[in-house]
Amino acid sequence: MNTALAILAHALRMLIFETTTTLRVILPALIVVMGCSLAIAIFAPDMITLMQTSPDTAVPPAPQTALGFLVFGAIGLMGYALMAILWHRHVLLNGAERPEHLHPDSRIFFGYIWRAILVGFAQMLAAIPVSVLIGVAGGVAILNNPTGPLATLLSLIGGIIFVWIAMRLSLVLPSAAIGRPMRMRESWNITKPAASALWGVALLLSGLNMCVYTLTGVLLPDIGSFSMLIHTLVYVLEGLVFVSVLTTLYGYLVEGRSLGQ
Repeated sequence: MNTALAILAHALRMLIFETTTTLRVILPALIVVMGCSLAIAIFAPDMITLMQTSPDTAVPPAPQTALGFLVFGAIGLMGYALMAILWHRHVLLNGAERPEHLHPDSRIFFGYIWRAILVGFAQMLAAIPVSVLIGVAGGVAILNNPTGPLATLLSLIGGIIFVWIAMRLSLVLPSAAIGRPMRMRESWNITKPAASALWGVALLLSGLNMCVYTLTGVLLPDIGSFSMLIHTLVYVLEGLVFVSVLTTLYGYLVEGRSLGQ
């Protein structure tokens, strides 16, 4: 658990101790993500209402509204990918190797997105047996009380497994961001020595995400467009923590960097 705490502490330290630098690095991508969220709030408010409405009473939005939501949503996801790439490059391309600017070319950008899709697909395949096992373990108890302690515990366990798999496979992302691509099998093998520690990191990240999700639901008012903007910012911050963890893992496991630096 000490190594797990060191990994997460290092990832957070990079983000927090130089907040101005962090904001400067990710600002172009953050503008894209928040801009797309604002555009959805303005031009596709019906989609926000639909997501907050019970399926039984939901009213299908107009086709142009759904199209606008998909377009701005896709651009927002690419903005998130850009944010991750910029952070990977800021941390890992230092010293003599650091370029004059951190912005990636199109080959790196779309290569990163393609690998992110592959990792997501692998996680989806892994989630099928995990979901089946959780369903069998929880059974009727979850159906009768989906917010009860058993459902919460099983959800946490599922999240831990999901995050652990993601970390084992996702070294392909920082490697692609700095132009040194690897395969998911290589990522799995490289992270094998730290597999036990990564269970601890997955537990910490899943617990943190669950706490943030709960606090966000309790503290933030559910008032449509404004709520969506705040939730988007919260999810961006959560995602940035995970991106920083991946950056830390790459530096630690591939480049031999110290977790104390």
